Amino acid sequence: MYASFTFGAAITTILAAVSTVSAQQACNGYSQLCSVPYHHISTIVTHNSYGFAANPAANQACSVSTQLDDGVRGLKLSAVLPSNVSASDPANNIHLCHTSCTILDAGPAKDTLSEVGSWLKNNPNEVVTIMWNTPNNKAFKPTDFQAIYEAAGLVDISYTQPSGNNTWPTLQEMISSGKRLVTFTDLGANQKEVPWLLSEFDYVFETPYDNSNENSFKCTIDRPGDPSDPENMMYVMNHFLYGSLNLGGTAIEIPQKGKANSTNGDSLLNQAKNCQSTFGRNPTFLEVDFFNYGNTLQIVAQLNNVTYTETPLKCNQQSSSTAGGASAKSDASSLLSTSSSMYSSLVFVSLGSILLWTL
Repeated sequence: MYASFTFGAAITTILAAVSTVSAQQACNGYSQLCSVPYHHISTIVTHNSYGFAANPAANQACSVSTQLDDGVRGLKLSAVLPSNVSASDPANNIHLCHTSCTILDAGPAKDTLSEVGSWLKNNPNEVVTIMWNTPNNKAFKPTDFQAIYEAAGLVDISYTQPSGNNTWPTLQEMISSGKRLVTFTDLGANQKEVPWLLSEFDYVFETPYDNSNENSFKCTIDRPGDPSDPENMMYVMNHFLYGSLNLGGTAIEIPQKGKANSTNGDSLLNQAKNCQSTFGRNPTFLEVDFFNYGNTLQIVAQLNNVTYTETPLKCNQQSSSTAGGASAKSDASSLLSTSSSMYSSLVFVSLGSILLWTL
C-alpha cells in the first residue's frame, strides 16, 4: 500500500511538473508562438479599450483586464487632457476619453495602466501592446507618458525597439528579457527622451478607419501619408463601423453594436485575406469594436496558424450583468431611452466639443 501511494504521489508530481513546463512554454497562449518574431504575429486590438461603460459611445463590453483574460493582446487608448485637470500634474493629466471628456471619461490613464500592470504581473508569459491615439492632434510630452507609466509601475517592463529597425525579437525573447509591454503613440514620441515610447508611424501604418458599412473596408494605406518603409512595416487593419446618433439636431458618431456579430465574422476574415493579398503579409493588428462578438479570436488564431480552443468568454459573463453589456439593446433609440439623463445634458454640449471618435 505504501509503495502504491508513493508511486501515485510520484506520478502526480511528474504530471504537475509537465503541466508547469507546458504553461511556461506558452507565449500569448500558444506554444507555437514562442519562436515567432513579434512583427510576424497577428493580434486583436480593442478599439477604445477603456470605453465599456453603459454609454452608447462605448466600443467594448467589458473591462480591460477581462479583455486580456479572454485573449486580447492589444489595447487602443486615447490620451486627452480634461478641461478641469491641470496640465502641470503629469501623473494625472492624461485621461482616457472619446476626444471630449464631457461625453465619456474613463478617468486617469494611470488607473487603467495599473490594471494592465497587475494583469501582466499575474501572467508572466504574455506580451501586450498599447497603442495611443491623440485626438485633435493635441500631443502630450514624452515625459507625460513617462509619468503615468511610472505611476502604474510599467516602465521596467516596457520594451524598447531601436529606431529604424523593423526586425523584432521573438515573443520568447521578449518574455525572457522581462520587457513584455510594447507602447506606440501616434504623436509626441521622442525616443531620445523616452526610449520605450515608440512613434507608431515609424514602425506601423494603418488602413482607413472611418467606415460606416462593411463594403467600405479597404486595404490601402491611410496613415501615415508617406510611410518610410511600407514593405517592411507592421500594419493596423481597422475593422469597425461608425453609426450616427442625433442629439439636439447634431449627428454624433457611435459604434454600430448591432452589426458587431457580422462585422467581426466573415467580414473581418475577408478583409484580413484581402489585406494579406495586397500587402503580402497578414495584418499585425486587427482593431475591432466589441471583440466578444463574432469570431475575432478564432480568426486571429487562424491567421497565426494555431488552433483556438473554444472557451466561454469572461467578457460575455461580465457584460451580461451590466446595462452596457452584450445583452443590452444595441440600436440608438434604445440607448437613448436607457441613458436619457446623460443625453439631456449632452444636448447642451457645444458642437466644438462633440466632434467625436475620429479614432
